[in-house]
This record gives sequence, structure tokens and C-alpha cells, in this order.
Amino acid sequence: MNLSSVTKYLASLLGKSLSVFSYKELPKTFAIFYTVGLVLFILPLSRPLFMAITPLSLLFVNTLLLCHHKKLNLNFFIFFFTVTISSFIVEVIGVKTGDIFGNYIYLSSLGPKILETPVIIGVNWMMLTYCSAAIMHYISKRSLGVVSNIIRITGGAALMTGYDFIAELIAPQMNMWRFDGGTPPALNYLMWFILGLIFHTLFNSLKIKPIGKPAIALFVLQLIFFSLIAAFLYISPLINQLI
Repeated sequence: MNLSSVTKYLASLLGKSLSVFSYKELPKTFAIFYTVGLVLFILPLSRPLFMAITPLSLLFVNTLLLCHHKKLNLNFFIFFFTVTISSFIVEVIGVKTGDIFGNYIYLSSLGPKILETPVIIGVNWMMLTYCSAAIMHYISKRSLGVVSNIIRITGGAALMTGYDFIAELIAPQMNMWRFDGGTPPALNYLMWFILGLIFHTLFNSLKIKPIGKPAIALFVLQLIFFSLIAAFLYISPLINQLI
């Protein structure tokens, strides 16, 4: 085999490897990624590894998603930095005062912190806004004009609040955050909905067109991922009692 053949073979191999990150294959790649994450969490020996790589995992999936956004223009960057920075500031105030979401603290699995707040949390707010907007955009396109901007905004905010409701079921066990008393107050969900309204209003006013299937898949897969972990945490003590 000559040098030219080796080069072509390596180029072909690299192309096949990178194809899993293509727009078409990304939903499947996300599914595999979260399946592996579920296994890492369920197995006691690999759970510390799962906790350690959680912030890197969030950064990884967000980067993959946004690499496929078609128009990285001024409006997109206004949305990206406004939501990322403002949500981080809100979280800092929330952690320090307890007046926004209730009294809670961030634990260690979301990575490095500034002012007791994970650096990655602002990016996560941005991702949730983007993905829930993608779902509402998909619904709107197929509603023949029935779904207005107001419905898209309120629907997106409701999706984000529903996401948080499911995430709260497993956040302490995943070492992400913990509320005093173990249960989030109603204020937490009210503020999630209000912030969702604000961020989706910004998203729609800037006329950003989100990518479809990968963003929708990421949002849905994370919900499934959290739900399966919640089910595992509920069922495993019952199984241990029977054994």
C-alpha cells in the first residue's frame, strides 16, 4: 500500500468518524451519548466519572448543536450573550439571596463556580431557550398560522418550566443543586416561567430561526434521560428491599 492509498484511507476513515456529527446523524449521536450517560450513572463504579464529566458533556452537546446553526449573525450573538450572561447574573443573585428561586445551593457536578454559581449554567439556560424555541417553531410551521408569536413564546416558556420540574426530581442525586428542605418552592417554577417568557420574547423579536431536528432531539432526549434516572432512583430501593 503506497502513501497515496494510506492517505485516502485515513481521509475516508476520518470522514466516516466525523459523519456522526452531521446534521442528519446528530439526533442519533445525541441518543447514543445519553444512553452511555445513563449507563455511567446507573453503575456505581462509574458514577463518579459521570459526575466529573457532566459540565464537559453539557459544553460538548451545546457546541455540537450550535455548530449547525445556519445564521451566526449579529442577532444570534445578541441572543447568545444576553441570555447566557443575564441568566448567570440571575442565578448568582438567586443563590446569594434566595429571593428569586428560593433557597438553594449548587453542588459540585456542574463544574467550576464563580460566586457559588457554575460557569456553565448560563450556557444551559441559552440551550434550553434555543431548543424549546425549536420545538415551538416546528409546531408553528405545521399549524398553518394558528400558532401565533404569543403562543410560541408562552409555549416555549412552559416547555422550559416543565423541563425544570423533571430536572428537580433528580438534581440532588446527580449532585447538581439542592433546595433547602429538599423541595423547590412554587416561586422557583414561577420564575422559570417568567424568565422563559423574557428569553423567548427576545428570541422571537430577533427573528432567529433555530435548527430543527437536532435541537428538538436534544431537548426531548434530556427529558427522557432525567425521567429514566428518576425512575431508577425510585425503583432501585424497592428492588433492594425485595432482595
